[in-house]
Formats: sequence, structure tokens, C-alpha cells
Amino acid sequence: MPDDPRPPVAIRITRPYATEDEFLDKELDTLTRTTVVLIGAQSRPQGVVLRFELALSSGQVLVRGEGRVVGFKPNAYDGQAGLTLRFTRLDTRSKALVDRASSLREERKPSTRPPKPPEAARASSNPPPAPLHPPPLPAPPSLTTSAPPSTPTSTSTPPAPTHEHAHALAPEYTNAPAPPSAPGRESLLDRLRTRAAALDASAVARILAQRRSGAR
Repeated sequence: MPDDPRPPVAIRITRPYATEDEFLDKELDTLTRTTVVLIGAQSRPQGVVLRFELALSSGQVLVRGEGRVVGFKPNAYDGQAGLTLRFTRLDTRSKALVDRASSLREERKPSTRPPKPPEAARASSNPPPAPLHPPPLPAPPSLTTSAPPSTPTSTSTPPAPTHEHAHALAPEYTNAPAPPSAPGRESLLDRLRTRAAALDASAVARILAQRRSGAR
């Protein structure tokens, strides 16, 4: 089947914006890298190639090119009908605007990374402050390790009792009764004293001499 020799139908769509930035802020979703939605355009058969211009209220052309009709929606954007075209040709200025719109759309996409909790975000942004004073060094082993107790030998003098021991032993010495005196001790001493007084000097000398000879 021969190609249709008739030139593409030309349409012009004007949007109520004064600047390019205002258009991108309001209708960014109508412009992608491969398609454009012409708001307010009439329905066209699918597959038809159209030559189009998208202009501002001042008459400045935003996008100029050719596109194939891929769909029509009565409520395409903000309650208005829209005709969707897939680009088949664009001029250089229009292509630059399409690239800018795509970049803005990427920037507006929400990040897929989960947000950090407030505590974790503060901890990562603010490192912990350095200590004002360095931590004390550990004491040498000779100062921290106590010397092993010496083992007393059998020849060593036993230690003197401490205050607690003396207090515990005190009742044994303070409360112990005095030893009873031998029966008749005083009377025996009296008899010995009486006999010693009755002996004369010669008798005492004789007794001492007998004890010395017996000892030999």
C-alpha cells in the first residue's frame, strides 16, 4: 500500500502560562521523553501522524514536532480532555525542553531508600565529643597484686593475739577462780616455825651436815 501523500494535519495548542518554568511546574506530567499530552485537543484516529505546536499564552512555542496518535482521554488532565502523541520528530529546542522535564521528574521522585530514624541521623551527623581528660592508666601489677601471706614455721614465735582475740580470751583469765589452798597448810607452817624456834644452833648445824652428807 503506497504511503499517504497528504501532509500531516497541523494543530496548535496554547496553554495559559507566561513562562516555560510555570508550564513545567503545572503540567510536568504531560511531557515525557517519548510522548506529550495535548490538553484541549480534539479526538483523532489512533495511528494518525500530526504536526503540532505547544505554545505559551505569549505565543512562544515550547514544543514543535510531529507525533503519532496513541490515545485520547476525555479526562486526561485536571478534568480536561487530552490527545496523547508519541514523538516521531522534534526540533532541537523542543528536545532540550523534553530532557529538562525528564530531569525534573527524576528529582521529584521519592527516594526508595528508607529514611533514617531521627536518633540515627543525629548520631551519624554529630560525632561524639572527645573526652576532656584521658582515662586513667591501669596500675602496675606490682601495685595491684598483693603479696602472698607468709607461712609460719614451727620455730617461729606465734603472733600476739589481736584486740579481738584478747577480748575473746579475757573471760578465761578474768573470771577463772583462784586455786584453793592446800588443807592444813597454815597449821603445818606454824608447826615448822615452832620446831625451828625450839632448835638450838648446834642442832641446826647437825641437821644441815646430815643433809649435805646424804646429798653426796
